[in-house]
Amino acid sequence: MAYHSEDGTYSCDSCEFRNGWDASDDLHGELWGCEKCGRTFCSKCFIDKHGHNEYMDMMQKGDLILCPDCREKERKTYEKPE
Repeated sequence: MAYHSEDGTYSCDSCEFRNGWDASDDLHGELWGCEKCGRTFCSKCFIDKHGHNEYMDMMQKGDLILCPDCREKERKTYEKPE
């Protein structure tokens, strides 16, 4: 998690978007902390990789808030090979 003490902001580990922890941005949404690896990510980075529906499912129904990379690893673990 990148915290910037000079202005009290955090940054997304994927796209480097900076904002306050409880702030929201029209393009990037909010910043979140992955409960598996600790990386910080913005809503936009997750949605760009996995889609809006999967983002909403994770936020509303999921057990953990996961970064895009940890979510990808989880999907591969639970997907059945064809």
